[in-house]
Amino acid sequence: MEKVIFMKFPTKEEASKFAAKIIYIIFGELEPYEKMVLGTATGQSPVLTYKEFEKLVKKSSWFPNYQEDLIFRQLDNYISPGATKDNLPEYSYEMELKNSIWKVPNGGTHIPKEYAEDPETEAMRYAEVIEKTNSEANFTLQILGIGDEDGHIAFNMPGDSFDSGVHIVELNEETIRANAYKFFGGDMSKVPRKAITTGIGDILKSDGIILEAFGKKKADIIWKSFFTAPTTNIPATSLQTFEGSLLVLLDEESASTLLEKEGGDVFTSCSKNLFNENDFACKFFLKNKKKY
Repeated sequence: MEKVIFMKFPTKEEASKFAAKIIYIIFGELEPYEKMVLGTATGQSPVLTYKEFEKLVKKSSWFPNYQEDLIFRQLDNYISPGATKDNLPEYSYEMELKNSIWKVPNGGTHIPKEYAEDPETEAMRYAEVIEKTNSEANFTLQILGIGDEDGHIAFNMPGDSFDSGVHIVELNEETIRANAYKFFGGDMSKVPRKAITTGIGDILKSDGIILEAFGKKKADIIWKSFFTAPTTNIPATSLQTFEGSLLVLLDEESASTLLEKEGGDVFTSCSKNLFNENDFACKFFLKNKKKY
């Protein structure tokens, strides 16, 4: 797995700061008027990264001149019966994004509409959004989390094909339970049962991926995802086939199984004396940049 780098940080806070800085550097290293699509994920893992990225942007002298070239594209969204554009549900990905990463000035935001009258038509519309934004971007960077137990990425559930595009998915029990405790006070009855998700095939078309996973519950699935044979039973094993550059950011707890089974050499050092973040961002990620 030459194109996968694993990094272990003492805390998720330090890992998140590193992720934010890499995103900031990549965008800053693009040529004037080159565009970057930042694929966003919701959930707990990227929350601090988005906050740190916003801090960097607020202090930036150059970002305001190029903010129109940064496009945000959300991976997935619930299908919420009864929701409308002006009456979003109790927990809304759109509202979460508006209160976090979308606060960063940008040139466009995209998300599947949870209130669409016809979800299948909305899935087709969003597939066109992905195709169009990919064609216009010089670099597409996708942020990912990972399901604790089944290794789902976005809302791609076990059994989903590795070449799948945007589709409607029935959420499984593990995902419903996890989201109930994360977002709905543990009330599973409030969690929508269906979602629109970017497919695994779409995710694998990215130029770069940053996967963030923190906490002990993520430790085993991280190891399985990269050190067992690819299988649709664990959607994240599809990342072994990714042809771009993949950075996996872990804290001490989520890295524990990797450390136990593969040893410390599996991790790339981020020592301040040995590691230049600008060089890393350029050499590891931007080598995949598209030139027109």
